[in-house]
Amino acid sequence: MQGFLKLFTPIMIAIFMIFSDYKFSYLDSLKQSIAILISPVYLVVNLPSQLYIWISDQGTTKQLLLSQNKQFKAELARLKVSLQDHSALLLENQKLTQLLKSRYQLDKEEFILARISSIAQSRLKKQIVVNKGSNDGIKIGQVALGADGILGQIIQVMPFYATILLITDPTQHIPVKNQRNGIRGVGKGVTSHRGKLMVRFIESGLDVALGDVFLSSAIGSKFPAGYPVGHVSHIEKQANDSFLTIELTPTQTIEQLEFVLINNAIDN
Repeated sequence: MQGFLKLFTPIMIAIFMIFSDYKFSYLDSLKQSIAILISPVYLVVNLPSQLYIWISDQGTTKQLLLSQNKQFKAELARLKVSLQDHSALLLENQKLTQLLKSRYQLDKEEFILARISSIAQSRLKKQIVVNKGSNDGIKIGQVALGADGILGQIIQVMPFYATILLITDPTQHIPVKNQRNGIRGVGKGVTSHRGKLMVRFIESGLDVALGDVFLSSAIGSKFPAGYPVGHVSHIEKQANDSFLTIELTPTQTIEQLEFVLINNAIDN
């Protein structure tokens, strides 16, 4: 009997307390106090799982950030390359526009556009190679032009490239005339690294001044007439020489030249 009372009494007390709390809320303050007392215990018990979740989140966030950073770097590199390509295209278009809107008149002749592949310049040899050849209609003897004047003549042709002998080469001769007064002479390349021409066979008493522009002359030459060759940068008169020593600086330099026009109307 006592055993039954020991078991039944706590059950009845528990049922009474549950009923009383449900109906009258007498134990709310007590429950609140107990919850406050045991909250540290709850936090301590729950700490490992919360710590695990935090570490997992940190790892995921770091991986996500690293992945995003890698994607952004790749995108930045791609955009830089695109920008470089865009800038290169703009520069190329500017060069082509400058070439096609030359200072001189092209007389509606047919021209082939070629890109410079290599440049060979020494005291004794001044040549350039372009990326067009016999497959593109290039022939020996045709004239190569830049935006500012004559470059030279085709001297060697292969199927996919051609070699141009520059007017500054020591073996190159080109008939010229003074644009201002029509005085004629012969331009010849100079054996030096300066990239100059000398005008020969102009008598010392004739009117030639610094800055005068000499044009190509068609007399006795395969060069067409009227294209700029160079401007006078030095004049010297020797006491015992009946001819002037005239130095020309080419109007067309090759330092930043990328494209050339080859006159397709001139054959051997």
